[in-house]
Amino acid sequence: MTVHGMLLETAARRPDAAAITHGERHATFAGVAGEAGRIARFLRERGVRRGDRVAVLVENSPEYVAAFFGVLQAGACCVALNHANKEETHRALLRDCGAVALWTRAREARALPEIVEDCPDLRFAVVDRANPGWRLPAGLGLHRADESAALAPLDGAGEAGPDDLAAILYTSGSTGTPRGVTLTHGNLVANTEQILAYLKLGPDDSICCVLPFHYSFGNSLLLTHVRCGGRTVIDNRFAFPQQVLETLARERCTGFSGVPSHYAILCARTDFLERPHPDLRYITQAGGAMAPDLVRRIRGALPDRIAVYIMYGQTEASARLSWVPPERLHEKFGSIGRGIPGVSLTVRRPDGSECDAGEQGEIVAAGPNIMRGYWNAPQETAEVLFPDGLHTGDLAYRDADGFIFIVDRVKNMIKAGANRVSSKEVEETLLQRPEVVEACVIGVPDALLGEAIEAWIVPADAASFDEQALLRHCASKLASFKIPRRLHAVEALPKNSSGKVLKAELRAAVR
Repeated sequence: MTVHGMLLETAARRPDAAAITHGERHATFAGVAGEAGRIARFLRERGVRRGDRVAVLVENSPEYVAAFFGVLQAGACCVALNHANKEETHRALLRDCGAVALWTRAREARALPEIVEDCPDLRFAVVDRANPGWRLPAGLGLHRADESAALAPLDGAGEAGPDDLAAILYTSGSTGTPRGVTLTHGNLVANTEQILAYLKLGPDDSICCVLPFHYSFGNSLLLTHVRCGGRTVIDNRFAFPQQVLETLARERCTGFSGVPSHYAILCARTDFLERPHPDLRYITQAGGAMAPDLVRRIRGALPDRIAVYIMYGQTEASARLSWVPPERLHEKFGSIGRGIPGVSLTVRRPDGSECDAGEQGEIVAAGPNIMRGYWNAPQETAEVLFPDGLHTGDLAYRDADGFIFIVDRVKNMIKAGANRVSSKEVEETLLQRPEVVEACVIGVPDALLGEAIEAWIVPADAASFDEQALLRHCASKLASFKIPRRLHAVEALPKNSSGKVLKAELRAAVR
């Protein structure tokens, strides 16, 4: 099975079922498969071959879905670009992956000449409409996306197989430097099946998707619902979270997924916890650790019939690595759970031996969903992929039941004098207070300590925010060397398009 093969199989089984909803637009599985097949033929006729990289620069939409599956059916590898990035980042990633084509829209590529400048491997770009002012480099072809409309869909699943690259997902990780995670068809299909095994999704399920498809979590939402024959409801307006809740209700979605900041905002800025949600069957959270107090608040407020899934994963693992069974959540607050079906998840010492219960070590993951490596980065690949699996960079311990609890990212541990402090522990302490919506803790350069602890706070009410009261709370919960030296009250934390807090930006700003 290939990734696009999942779409073709579902389209043959449920051709008239709704696959994608975006506002007032609806697309069936047969419609998406047909458009993807036409795009595949269009690309093949213009010289795209098995193993070529084709970049897709399109916001979540039916157009993105068709282009993604079309690229794969053509035998190529899809490089999904983040439309929120600047032209120079797009250009750097196009050069790094050696993309031969760029599929985009004018709204996402307003400065197309700057994006494609000095990209020697790029042969042509496809856009919905051209800007008369564009002056593209000599030799770069420009096509309109609707040229594919008159073509017959490409027959069959094409040449790509399970071992071929399906996607390169660029992630900045902890360093701020983009790294291309290479995922095969086999990786993505395996993780899709693994997720379906514990979420038990079916054709009657529909997900309200606010996560971008260029992000592994968002990509997995799309793939799982394509595979099970369910519906993906796109809403790109999380800047207006109450409108997202209206979409959730109007479309009678059975699922919602987000990273911790999504849930923090929903709880603080909307009536999410007060609504009855008659159609909602489950919610899932991944993309970073969610404060246990917020998990308790959500679990306590939502009806028992709505399952709450706390999950953990990495882009390098296609998406998911672990889950907490909802029926165990009440006794395992703060845990990322155990490995999902088909994944071995262990906590290991630096010498590779497995840690005892309660002993801290690094999480190591093994399974068919683990990436092939980082694109064009053999040294970085060698630093995380070992014979025993993917070394995740997360410091954790397991309890007597085998449930794993993350202490922090190894790179986020703060070296304050002779002490090592978990930024996650300090953040969770701050988030115990109702006046704190979001918190981010980092180590800042200090001549005496090496690093000093400072926190950035998004208060529920900036006018009444009391820094000293919050510091007294920290003093009552934390050892003295863990108390932040300073609290910064801000309107918002810097985040990427998937909602993850960018600690690298905060570090750069204070250096």
